[in-house]
Amino acid sequence: MLAQSCPECGSPLMKVGDDIYCATCNRRVVYAKEGTASVAEDSTELAELRRTLTDKLRTVNSQLEQETDIEVLTKLTNLMVLLLRALRELSKI
Repeated sequence: MLAQSCPECGSPLMKVGDDIYCATCNRRVVYAKEGTASVAEDSTELAELRRTLTDKLRTVNSQLEQETDIEVLTKLTNLMVLLLRALRELSKI
């Protein structure tokens, strides 16, 4: 945990490796000038992508609950695995 706070929400910042993140906003923070922090431009797109993938997972899950056809279940399960992998890779960015 760092002494600096997020320029968006004011929460304390966390350092993970060489990157600085706001755990509350779930965004990477970049220092543009000494002492001035701004949220990385791509963080909004990444957050939106994360929400989209999560929404798709919910949709697939609701379809899985009602499906009985083995072939359709297999396709839905494979899709779920791909969405989960995409979320995992997104969390590495």
